[in-house]
Amino acid sequence: GNATICSYPVFCADNPLPPGHTTASLDQLFAQANAGQSVEVPTGVGFCMYIRRDALQAVGLFDEARFGKGYGEENDFCQRAIALGWVNLHALDTYVRHTGGVSFGDSKSPRELAAMDTLRRLHPGYEAQVHGFLQADPARTARLAVDWLRHTDGGRKPVILAVHHARGGGTERHVLELAAHLADSALFLSLQPTGAHRVLLRLIETRDGHAAFSERWSTQFDLAHEQDGLLQLLRAMPVAHIHYHHLLGHGPFVWTLAQELGVRYDFTAHDFYSRCTHITLTGKGGRYQADERGECCGGHHPDSLPEVQEDIRAWRTRNQRFLQQARFVLAPSLDAAHRIHQDAPEASVRFAPHTEIDPTQLPAPHPVLLPTDRPLRIAVIGALSAIKGADVLEDTARLARKAGAPLEFQLIGFGYRHLQTAPATALTKVHGQYAEADLPAMLQRIAPDLVWFPALWPETYSYTLSAALLAGLPVAVPDLGAFVERVAGRPWSWVQPWDSSTQAWVDFFTRIRQQCFLANHVEHAGPLPPALAAFGAALPTWDYRADYLAFPHRAAPEQVAAHARHVADRFATPQPMPPANAPGAKALGTLARLRALPALAPVARAIPARWQARVKGWLLR
Repeated sequence: GNATICSYPVFCADNPLPPGHTTASLDQLFAQANAGQSVEVPTGVGFCMYIRRDALQAVGLFDEARFGKGYGEENDFCQRAIALGWVNLHALDTYVRHTGGVSFGDSKSPRELAAMDTLRRLHPGYEAQVHGFLQADPARTARLAVDWLRHTDGGRKPVILAVHHARGGGTERHVLELAAHLADSALFLSLQPTGAHRVLLRLIETRDGHAAFSERWSTQFDLAHEQDGLLQLLRAMPVAHIHYHHLLGHGPFVWTLAQELGVRYDFTAHDFYSRCTHITLTGKGGRYQADERGECCGGHHPDSLPEVQEDIRAWRTRNQRFLQQARFVLAPSLDAAHRIHQDAPEASVRFAPHTEIDPTQLPAPHPVLLPTDRPLRIAVIGALSAIKGADVLEDTARLARKAGAPLEFQLIGFGYRHLQTAPATALTKVHGQYAEADLPAMLQRIAPDLVWFPALWPETYSYTLSAALLAGLPVAVPDLGAFVERVAGRPWSWVQPWDSSTQAWVDFFTRIRQQCFLANHVEHAGPLPPALAAFGAALPTWDYRADYLAFPHRAAPEQVAAHARHVADRFATPQPMPPANAPGAKALGTLARLRALPALAPVARAIPARWQARVKGWLLR
C-alpha cells in the first residue's frame, strides 16, 4: 500500500486500503491475477523484504555504521547485491499492507535526506536506475490486472458495453446514470465514435453514487485496421451484453458487434434516429412536421447526415430489422414507445423511464402567490436550439414587452444564437451555461413562478423537466412528446398546443397570472390521453434492477486471470484522448462564439436548421 516504487493502487503513493477490501482479500486478487510473476527493481523496500541466506553471506550485512537505523540501509544492500550479480525482484502476486512513517515518527525527513546523500556518494548510478524504473514502470500491467479484477469483483460482475454518440446531452447523461444505478450489480463500458473509422472505448467508473468516463481506462481503435483487436479485447473483458443508446457516427461494424461477440443487445430510443436521419422529425422548417399519413418531416426529408448513405426507405428497413432483433427496445416515455412500436411492430418495446428521479416521490407544486404589481416570472431551462424553442422564447418576450403584458422571461442556460434581452425585449436575463449539479440552487435563487418548455419537437424525456418537477415548480409544456404524460393530472401544470402562436402564448401567460397566480385558483393538467394509457397498459412492466440484468454471464472462472492480464496489457500504455483542440472542435468553438454575437443573431436565425445540422455533422467527423 505504501512502498514507493512497489505501491498499489497508485504508483509511488501512500495508499489506503481500497474500499470494500481487507488485506487478505486484496492479496488473494494479486495471487489470482499475477501468480508467480515478478519484475526486476533497483532496490527492495525494507519493511517487507526477503533475502536469501547465500545472498546475505555474499553481500554482507546492512551498513549500520553509515546509515544508522531506519533509512537507506536496504537500498545500499540491494545496490551492493546488483554489483555482485544478484537480482532484486518485486513480487507481483503478493499484497502487503504497510503504514509508512510509524517506526521513526517525525524524525523521518532528516534521516531520509542524510541517507540519500550517503547513497549518492556510494552508488552514483542509483538515482538513474530509479528514474529509469519510474519511466518504464514494469509493474503497471500487474497493477492494472488487479484493478480489473476489483472492477469486475473477481470476474463475478457482468460487463455491459454502452454504445452511444459523442455529442453529449441527455443520451450521455442516461448512460452514466444507468451505470451508477446498477454499479453494485454490473460494470459498464462506453464506446463512442471519434471520426474517420475510429472509436473510443472507456470504462465507466462509479464513486459515491456518481459515474464518469475514465481517462486512465481509455483506448482507441481504428476500425479500418483494428476490428479484430477490438473484438479480442471485448471478449477478454468479457462483454456479456451490449446496450445501444445511439448509432450516430458509428459505421456498419459497430452495428454488428453483438453478432460478432455472440451476445444479445438492447436499444434505447433517445430520439428518432431509427426512423429518420433528421433525428427530431422537424423537417426543413425547424419544427415538428407530420403529414396526414403520419410521415415525418412533412414527407420532405432533409438530406441524410454524412455517415448515412441509404435513402429513407432503406434506412428505415435496416433500423426496423435492427430493432426487431433486439432483446428489448427501451423508451423513456410512452409517447416514444408508441412511435417506435409503429415503426417496428414486432420489436419487444418496453416503457423504461430514466432512473434519475422516482416519479412517485416528487413534491407537490408550491407556487408563490403574486402581489398585484409584480410580473409573472417565467423561466426556460437548458441549451436552447431553434427546435427547443429559442426563437419562440425571444418572440414571445418581445411581443409581451410591446403589449405591456406583466410578464418577465429568463433563460437559465444559453441559446443557439444571441437572444435579445431588455430593453429590446422582455427577456430579462440569459444566465449562461451551468453545471447540472448547480441547477437546483439556481432555481431556488432565481425563484421563477413558472417553468416553460417551448419545444417544437416530440422530446422523448427532458431532464430539464425533471429539474422543475423536483423543485416543485409550476410548469407549462407543449402537447407533444413526453411532456404530456409526465405532467398528467399534476396541479399547477398546463399543457398547451405545441404550435401556439406568439400571441397565444402571451395571452395564456397573462390569463394564468390573473386567474391562478393572483386569485389562487388551482388548475390541473389533463389526464393521460386514453390511447396512450391503453397502449401503456398493454406493455409488459419494466424495472432495470429486476429485468435488465437477465442475460447469461460470460466469465469462465478458469479464464478470469488470463482475461484480466489481456485487458491490462491493452491499457498499460496510456492512450491519448481525442485532442480538445482538434480542427473540428476548434471550428465548432469558433462557430459557437460567432453565433453568440448580437450583430450576427439575425444571420444565425436565417440559416435553415438543416444547414446548421449538416455543418455541425461535418465538423464532428
